[in-house]
Amino acid sequence: MRSIIVFNLMSFFTFNLLQLFVLQKTLADDFARESEPKLQKKLKDKLESLFDPNLDYKKFSGRMTDRDKVGDILKVFTENKNIKFFRPGDPLEFRLPNQSDSLCRGFIKVVEKDYLTLYVKNLFSCFKKGEYMRRGSQMVFYAPVLEERIKDAGLYRVILLRKKEEYWNQLRKMNQFIWNYDQRKIKVSADYDKRIVALENKKRKELDILLGKKRDQVLLQKEIVKKIEMLDSDLDFYIIDQYEPELDRWHLDHDLGLPVGKKPQKKKQI
Repeated sequence: MRSIIVFNLMSFFTFNLLQLFVLQKTLADDFARESEPKLQKKLKDKLESLFDPNLDYKKFSGRMTDRDKVGDILKVFTENKNIKFFRPGDPLEFRLPNQSDSLCRGFIKVVEKDYLTLYVKNLFSCFKKGEYMRRGSQMVFYAPVLEERIKDAGLYRVILLRKKEEYWNQLRKMNQFIWNYDQRKIKVSADYDKRIVALENKKRKELDILLGKKRDQVLLQKEIVKKIEMLDSDLDFYIIDQYEPELDRWHLDHDLGLPVGKKPQKKKQI
C-alpha cells in the first residue's frame, strides 16, 4: 500500500516538474536565440531612445541670480536637468543675447540642483564695459563637454538597464525555486522513500536467502555428523590388535607334547 502511494506522489510531482522545466527551457532558448548583432541593435535602439542625436545637448539657457563684487564669479539658475553631469573645472562658453553675439569663456566651480556657479575669465568679452549686469539676465550656454557627458550617460544607462534585466532574471529564477520549494521537497522525499522501499525489499530478499542457506547448512551439518559417527564406529571396528604369539608359546608347547620347562621361561633380550 505504501509503495502505491509513493508511486502516485512521484508521478504527480514528476509531471509538474516537467512542465516547469519546459517553461524555463523556453525562456532560456528565447534569450539564447538573440545573436550578437541583435543584442547590439537592441542596445543601439535603447541608446537612441535615451540620447536623441537630433537634439543639441551642448546648448542650454539660464539666468544669472548672483555675482561676486569682482564680477568673475556668477551663479546661474537653469531649468536644464542635465547640468548634473558637469564636473568642477569643465569649460563652457556663454553669451548674453541682449548684449552681443560675442562669447565669454568660463569654468564650472560648483554644481547644485538647478544652479551652476561659474568662474568667468573675462566677462567684458561678451558684456559691455560700464554696463550693470542685472540679476535675472538671460544667458545662453554652449558646452560640448556636456553633450559628450550626456551621450556617455545614455550609454551607461543602457548598461545599467541590461544589468537590471539580468538581476530580474536571477530574481525570477530564485522566486521560482522558492515557490516550488515544497514541491521539490516532496519530490526529493519521495525519491528517497522509493530508494528506502527498494533497499528494504533488497534487505528482506537477502535475509531470506541467508535464512534458506542457514537451513541448508543445518541439514548438511546433521548429515555430516552422522557420517562422522559412522566413520568412528567403523574405525573402532577395524582397529588392529598388536598381538605377539611368543608370549603364549609355553602353553602351545604343552598342548603339542613337546619337552618344555614346567614354568614359563623369562623372555630373553636379544
